[in-house]
Amino acid sequence: MDQTKTPLYDALAHHWARRPVSFHVPGHKYGALFSKRGRDMFAPLLALDATEISGLDDLHHPESVIAEAQALAAELYGVRETFFLVNGSTAGNLAMIAAVCDGKRKKVIVQRNCHKSVMHALQLMGATPVLLAPEFDRDVCVASHIRPEAVKEALALYDDVASVVLTNPNYYGMAADLTEIVRLVHEHGIPVLVDEAHGAHFVAGPPFPTSALGYGADVVVQSAHKTLPAMTMGAFLHVNSELVDLERLKYFLQLFQSSSPSYPIMASLDLARSYVAQLSKSDTAAIVAEIEKFKAALADIDGVAVVCSRHFGVQTDPLKVTVQTRCSLTGYELQRRLEREGVFVELADQMNVLFVCPLAVTGRLQEAAEKIKRAWRDLPDGEAPVCDASPFLGPPLSVLVPYNELRHLRTKAVALEEAEGHIAAETVIPYPPGVPLVWVGERIGRGHIEQIRQLLCQRAHIQGGSRLKDGQLVVYE
Repeated sequence: MDQTKTPLYDALAHHWARRPVSFHVPGHKYGALFSKRGRDMFAPLLALDATEISGLDDLHHPESVIAEAQALAAELYGVRETFFLVNGSTAGNLAMIAAVCDGKRKKVIVQRNCHKSVMHALQLMGATPVLLAPEFDRDVCVASHIRPEAVKEALALYDDVASVVLTNPNYYGMAADLTEIVRLVHEHGIPVLVDEAHGAHFVAGPPFPTSALGYGADVVVQSAHKTLPAMTMGAFLHVNSELVDLERLKYFLQLFQSSSPSYPIMASLDLARSYVAQLSKSDTAAIVAEIEKFKAALADIDGVAVVCSRHFGVQTDPLKVTVQTRCSLTGYELQRRLEREGVFVELADQMNVLFVCPLAVTGRLQEAAEKIKRAWRDLPDGEAPVCDASPFLGPPLSVLVPYNELRHLRTKAVALEEAEGHIAAETVIPYPPGVPLVWVGERIGRGHIEQIRQLLCQRAHIQGGSRLKDGQLVVYE
């Protein structure tokens, strides 16, 4: 297939060129009724904001341009079938987990440092999460991947496992070799589902890490909007397996996605796929070279250091640049200094600031480096924060209370200091990265409480924990 083609985008452009008269939704009528205040900025986007009319196909029953656009993506990624997602990787994670939880097998083995959407899917399906603690990377000071031995142990303990859900790469771009894990899981006839939200560009090949698809994962979800030039909420779901019921998966994709899908988002997925397909080896070499110059400039700043995982079997995505504090400031405080200079990063944690670089040579990285140097000049001396296991890693293997048993239990609020030993009734999620620190159904330990106190002191943004402002956690009675 011709990867330069963009059938969905072309159909929308052709439709707009006909100067259509709209007697259909959406109500802005191609921008004619849009607010005058925002019309100039939104006008090009509104021209593409159509709906399921003749010639533009239907995401939930694709037969023409959407079907062709998805087929082009499937060919590029080398999979059986690709589905466009307009509700982000969240919708893909919900659908793929729901598709394998058929009621016969209750347990799902999950890498603990997963996105909250994975946990939400397990709650919706009433599954029993078996959490595997990831390795803690001492170089970057973050949770990384899980070892094959941990998966092997969990599979030996339980015979009612519906699937194994992995997160690869993690938010910091650290991608593990999944060969052995996929082999172990497939020996049991169980599918491997991978949240690869940050790896849509891995298809461009070296020097980027190998996609989970290359290791034989059964279903892989990718947020195209994170690293490809796609609109926010644009994502892909790839199926490459006979272990997952395709019709059941399609059903849940319809269930979890809007019945009025965004055509601008879908068109951006079409364009993004064509963009990455046409990247040459010289293109990617030039991109990485510019990022290396950017990293070298940051490495010259006193009080911080550019860090990268040195863990065996882990490769770091070149687009992710992690800068770690070497002064008395936390990553959160370094982030606030950057924002005063107009530099906005992807996230900060206690130790780090994470930069997500563009998949293109823009010529702006050196300009940005100068702004960063201004923001971080004269950083205060002093002892840097201690690199600890944040988010809390928990025991190597823990089985949570089955979610279908929690639905009818009563809850109460207890003081944070008195929460140890109780079963959590709500999540506590530092966001970003959106990795649950406390899971619903998890027994709260002293480590959880210490981590929460530390995050509150550092003014980290937390989702969930509705009573934390009152110094309380909601637990089951």
